[in-house]
Amino acid sequence: MIMATSENLTKRSTASSTPPNKRVCTSPRTTSLPISKPARSIESIILLPEDAVWALPKQSLREYFLSLQQYARNPYPLQPALPSLITPTDPGLPADLPPLLRLPLEIRELIYTHLLPAPCNPIRGPHPRQLQTHILLTQPIVPSLLLLNHQIRSEALPILYGCPTQIVHVTINYKLWTHKTMRSDLILSSALTSSIKHLRLSIHLGSEKRATKPGEVEADARITEIKKGIKKVGKWLSGADVQSLRISWQEPPQTYSWEQKKDVLDGMKVLRAVKVDAGEINWGLNWNKGKRYRFEIDYLKELERARQDDGRGKSYENAKCMDMEV
Repeated sequence: MIMATSENLTKRSTASSTPPNKRVCTSPRTTSLPISKPARSIESIILLPEDAVWALPKQSLREYFLSLQQYARNPYPLQPALPSLITPTDPGLPADLPPLLRLPLEIRELIYTHLLPAPCNPIRGPHPRQLQTHILLTQPIVPSLLLLNHQIRSEALPILYGCPTQIVHVTINYKLWTHKTMRSDLILSSALTSSIKHLRLSIHLGSEKRATKPGEVEADARITEIKKGIKKVGKWLSGADVQSLRISWQEPPQTYSWEQKKDVLDGMKVLRAVKVDAGEINWGLNWNKGKRYRFEIDYLKELERARQDDGRGKSYENAKCMDMEV
């Protein structure tokens, strides 16, 4: 009895030493155990399509990598897999893969093309960092499509910008190219810019009247800024297979000689367009043939890719001299 009483007193003193408001924290592992998913076989990991790999979450990528690493250390014969078409019930695809990504890439590209609206008047598009102005598009791009996931964005952008009916308009203005603060933070990837096929380039050197046209120093400064702009456009479209290029030109009357215009146009040879033609040209530059400030529309053919590749062809100046002799 005495021993039992002493044990009871010891238990009571121990219980009284513990604060009544103190919480006892327990490990979550003791309350709820995580549900382990069945491990995927090595055969199914190896046969996983590339599109499905890009859609996997990070946790699945880590698990598949560890499984492959363990198999590489202790390899064993794999069962021969029978070739089968990718269907919505294909065990090689993740269960949460969207139906669109289960389709072949060729069908998805056709879907992206049909999502473009009908061509319309040019509307404002993105503002690339490489350029000083927004580009204009004849077919607006649906923003919601590009926000679905990274895979659809990377697949759709080259299709949407490289569509035969999609025309990209770029303006090179002597005023805008001097303002570095207008530069955007958006960088369009080379995979996107290389898909541009049709380009409309507008050169704006001013629209003053003859009485208020710029002086010689100001005119030379504008030409310098325009050359910088053309160089940036050429760098922005490096690698692009430009099929058509239409050039528009605006300048004050009796300001720039044909030699100055030709020097600016020669900078566009880097675009290597298949076809080059004239857009909107100052009315005063088109009709006064033989004058110092004329604009030779026929010279635009010298900017075409075939003329540049054909070294045996006669130059524009030589052909013009022969026509004058005849």
